[in-house]
Amino acid sequence: MDTLGPSQFLWVEFDKNGEIDPSIVANLTSLLNQSGITDLVVMSHGWKNTKEDARTLYGTLWTNTCKHLSASRARQTLVAGVVWPAKAYRTDFDEQTLLTSGGGAALAVDDISTGPQDLDDKAFVKVLTDFEDLFGPSGAAATENARAAAENLDETTSLFLVKNGLLALGPAARDSELKQDSQPIIFAAEDAVSAKVLMESLVPPPTFIVDSSVGKAQGLGDVISGLISGPRAAVARFLNQLTYYEMKNRAGIVGSAFNKSVLSKLALQQQIRLHLVGHSFGARLVTAAANDLPSIPNLEFFSLTLLQGAFSHNGLAEVIRPGLAGAFPKVVGKPTGPICITHTHNDLACTLAYALASRLSRDITKGIGDANDEFGAIGANGPQHLQAGQAVADNIDADFKPTAGKVNTFLADKYIIKTETSDAHNNVANEHVGRLLATIIR
Repeated sequence: MDTLGPSQFLWVEFDKNGEIDPSIVANLTSLLNQSGITDLVVMSHGWKNTKEDARTLYGTLWTNTCKHLSASRARQTLVAGVVWPAKAYRTDFDEQTLLTSGGGAALAVDDISTGPQDLDDKAFVKVLTDFEDLFGPSGAAATENARAAAENLDETTSLFLVKNGLLALGPAARDSELKQDSQPIIFAAEDAVSAKVLMESLVPPPTFIVDSSVGKAQGLGDVISGLISGPRAAVARFLNQLTYYEMKNRAGIVGSAFNKSVLSKLALQQQIRLHLVGHSFGARLVTAAANDLPSIPNLEFFSLTLLQGAFSHNGLAEVIRPGLAGAFPKVVGKPTGPICITHTHNDLACTLAYALASRLSRDITKGIGDANDEFGAIGANGPQHLQAGQAVADNIDADFKPTAGKVNTFLADKYIIKTETSDAHNNVANEHVGRLLATIIR
């Protein structure tokens, strides 16, 4: 038996299709039916995490949580650590050019001293290798088309690349969020002219006007821009867009599978409270699980905690605009306890990288990453377009008193910050966050 401090611990490991070894469910059922067990805490990591990364995240967060839990409560709680194939690669192709190696500031347009250059051979090969590793045989045709397009970006090569890229992605538009994201690719696959227009739009580096509040938090200027330009850059941006959609889609697939293949299979002999906790894309995973969570005998869905969630800040909305709902409109009101969401513009991954990766447009865009950006993240801005009465006022002082039955947002500017050992996005296992989680569970 594995443990996290005073608590029993079990790995719950999925493949990319959401498949799981049935023996894991049997083991989970057996552990939950032990005398004295009252709570199940499910934790999910985000993308760019290996199993060892996940172990460090879960272990550190739970250690800091247990500092604020009674010893008996910690012993009564079983922790399940989700592992899902979240391959390590850049959140966006231009991330390395938007950030300085010194750690955090973006390159302002006025700072550019050399003209844009295309990718070199080594960098381009790495992009192709990363794509092949992620998609496997289903991405082979797209990879070959990518090589051809990088040599001659014309209508023919553009169309074959876009079409085969879309085939590699598969039925990604499983929810409204992914459908919105992937529309430019779906449209461009319809004819050669549209495909070439799309690919040519990816040749120059992205340039964006930054909202003042976002820029201030990140130490940025008013305008940021990348430096790489050319046909290889265009191909690389397109392939990375597909990998981004695939990972976003995969988080939702595994979240849904967690319901069907794990929670719905539990045969519980005593009452158990369920707490879902997710970081980054793991927040999307547990939210997908919460959205479709059925009524399960002896399982009380008590809380949902989203730590710097990397999915749309409109994701929980029942109505974004007439006829359009968020990807997970059935979540709010489901837990008997609180929904708790941390957000801060200190988080560069959620505030800028997410907003950049979710769009294919390279035009200058005002207010990228802020609350008015249609591609903004919940980990940057908190949930948007909730109905009146669904949420309580934003908590800004780390005074953690969440209200049951409500969406509780926590502006984490003071405690989810960049440190010497971590960027803000990954600094979600600290003692402040542990205290928040303990407040929810106890």
